Amino acid sequence: MAEALYPGMSSAEVITQLDYLYVGLTALTLLHAFSKRGPVSGAMVVAYFCFHTAVFEHTSLFLGGTHCHASSPNLPMVSPCSSINSVLFYVPWTYTSIESARRLDLHPIAFPFVVGLLQIGFGAVYEMQGPWNSFWMWPDEDGVIANSPILKDWDGYPPLSFLDGAKQDHELATIANGVFKVSAHAGSALAERAFKFPIFAPYFHFAFGFAWAAGLLVTGRVSSSEPPSVFRLFVAGVLSMALFLPPIWVTRAASEAAEVSLGVGVPVSLALSLLPVVFFGRVKGGGAKEPDLLLLLISLCMQAFFVSWTWRYPTPPGLKMLVLVTATLHTVSQLYCCCAVLTTKAKAKRKKA
Repeated sequence: MAEALYPGMSSAEVITQLDYLYVGLTALTLLHAFSKRGPVSGAMVVAYFCFHTAVFEHTSLFLGGTHCHASSPNLPMVSPCSSINSVLFYVPWTYTSIESARRLDLHPIAFPFVVGLLQIGFGAVYEMQGPWNSFWMWPDEDGVIANSPILKDWDGYPPLSFLDGAKQDHELATIANGVFKVSAHAGSALAERAFKFPIFAPYFHFAFGFAWAAGLLVTGRVSSSEPPSVFRLFVAGVLSMALFLPPIWVTRAASEAAEVSLGVGVPVSLALSLLPVVFFGRVKGGGAKEPDLLLLLISLCMQAFFVSWTWRYPTPPGLKMLVLVTATLHTVSQLYCCCAVLTTKAKAKRKKA
């Protein structure tokens, strides 16, 4: 199926590894949700993350025309461009970032930035290696992300007449005669690349985590003492559809105003995102009382898989170093969030015991 849809995609053996990885990480996430919320609430949270992802990715793919994933030899496709493993990736990615940041009892101003930074640490090791290993394809120089007879059944999608004008003006992605082309706006945002991946692609991870966290704060404070309800997560998920855009707009506009490339603007933006964390940080006396080894394990499995990938498959030295540095920073951060964040009272209690 992968070869029939998109020549040049990764082999079935490679995509199978992604299937196993994200099914396994989602299963660990479900276990963690059960342990913290009980079976009913835990299952609802994971199910909602899956549903939200399927809707979000479908919308972004078929309105923006950003990329197409390789077909899985084991799992059904959500659409011709969206695989189940790509949907499952979102579950441990977003869940662990929110849960890890929640353990810190952060100031509301700092919370969205921490979730965003944890998101980019967890997911960028995958995002940066995907194009190089043909897990998915970004638009080529002509704006084409896929060309296949199978896509002819999707010509004109989405079939909404009020979008016809936007399609003709290339404001939206188009599918015509089996050729899937990116929208003009998305194409320009994805044009600047390093090691085949668009510079803005990993930054989307930060923006998406920031959006989820900001959405949660709309309904109240987030603390280590109680996980947010399913309703609050539902509201955050709905709001994230729009809230992920402002960080991207600001970073892109600032880069253009300063006349610097995104290769400079994005790292500077991420560095500046540390300032709210430094100045506001944690609420005094806050912090989870016990280590959370299962939460840590989810991230460790993710990082171990993609760091090892750079040694198991041909990888440019620069990309290999970029992945290793990102994985190390995220692992250290997760160790702190999951194991080292203990209140003074809890430390004293342990020492006394």
